[in-house]
Amino acid sequence: MNRLPHLIRAGRRYVGGLALLLSGLPASAQSANDVRAFSIKDCIDYAGQNNSNVKISRLDEQISRQDVNEIRGRGLPQINVSGSFTNNLKLPVSLLPAEIFGGEPGTFTPVTFGTRYITTATGEVTQMILNPSFWIGLKAARYSSQLSQQNTQATSEQEVFEIASTYYQVIVQQKQLDLLRSNLVSTEKTLATTELQFKNGVAKRVDVNRLQVNYNNLQSQVKQAELNLVQVFNRLKFEMGMPIERQIVLSDTAINFREEDAVLNEPAGNYFENRIDYKRLETSLTLQKLNRKNEIAGYLPQLNAFANYQYQAQRNEFNFTHSGKPWFQSAAAGLRLNIPIFDGLQRNARIQKSRMSIEQVEENINLTKQSINLEVSNALTQYRNTLQRIENEQQNVQLAEEVYRVTQLEFREGVGTSTDVVNAETALRQAQTTYITTLLDLYTARLGLERAKGNIIPYLTNR
Repeated sequence: MNRLPHLIRAGRRYVGGLALLLSGLPASAQSANDVRAFSIKDCIDYAGQNNSNVKISRLDEQISRQDVNEIRGRGLPQINVSGSFTNNLKLPVSLLPAEIFGGEPGTFTPVTFGTRYITTATGEVTQMILNPSFWIGLKAARYSSQLSQQNTQATSEQEVFEIASTYYQVIVQQKQLDLLRSNLVSTEKTLATTELQFKNGVAKRVDVNRLQVNYNNLQSQVKQAELNLVQVFNRLKFEMGMPIERQIVLSDTAINFREEDAVLNEPAGNYFENRIDYKRLETSLTLQKLNRKNEIAGYLPQLNAFANYQYQAQRNEFNFTHSGKPWFQSAAAGLRLNIPIFDGLQRNARIQKSRMSIEQVEENINLTKQSINLEVSNALTQYRNTLQRIENEQQNVQLAEEVYRVTQLEFREGVGTSTDVVNAETALRQAQTTYITTLLDLYTARLGLERAKGNIIPYLTNR
């Protein structure tokens, strides 16, 4: 591994200096002054304001805050005003003993009471005095709001990971395209030389044909690489929440691996404490415990105070503004006490279910701890192995380049064959492709390691 820093720097030079124009649009569609260079942090910041998934999570967060305000409002005085108007089309008839009016005992006289029109206006104030469930519910609502914030963070972390992964894919895809174009130029020169030699009777037609086939294959690969580049660039814009038609360039083309030794030698820690999925489980556990307390509190009495004031007018004519006919007033104040006695053991069943839910969440927490520790260990192993692979692949590319150069020279001097040139070029292309793939694996492995440790956002934004 002592050659690794040198090879990584070489890899950076291999990747650096890329002009990532890459939106697939014609140059005339957008002026050069409108093209902005985006670093990974710029992409993350842009997504924080424009990514739809992040926006949806933030709206959920705002909704949960309003849920807290709603529950808090239940503890404040409740004031209501109501009114009613009744038109008694036929007044109800009551039977009174006839002897009250001097009639025959044992008989009844039908009479009607009331007026045809009745109007009532009532104002009432109620105030909660004793309700243990209210305070538990308010606390639970605050933890629910906290859970929504954690969900937003989880969404942000996922989007950050996707953006960084796609960002690296763009860089690697551009490097692969540059290599293919370089190989195409080299093959084109060899083909032109061979055609000239054929005209002079030095080379054979089969040599020209063989190199022409190789050249055509490289052209097809270049076109496919250009298409792949446009697609992965569009994917990056999608993750950012950016319009696909906008043209941008990337500025972080030289990835810094200055922390390899520190990362590889970093002591094991309780990384689960940094993980948002672990924190969400802790919040869920608190909510389950509060739910159990709330069910138990349902056995306790509830006490509310009330006060009301009422105006009422009764008329046989539809006239409620005549000053000579009064409005009758009434008022009342008091307390309402509710004491639960027996509910058929329904609440007891809910309490038992909540206890089991608590045990479930606790087991999920233990399982998540083990899973996170395993994930970190595997991610670190993957990163270490990929670092070793990148060294080997870099050496293979250098060797293949040398073989290809010597083979071309021998062919021009007439001591080699076109088959040797094609084979050497194919081997070089394969070595380059493997190196590019390993380079992407290296970037992805580092991202996976930082995400496993719960450090993905600080790692990418504090570079």
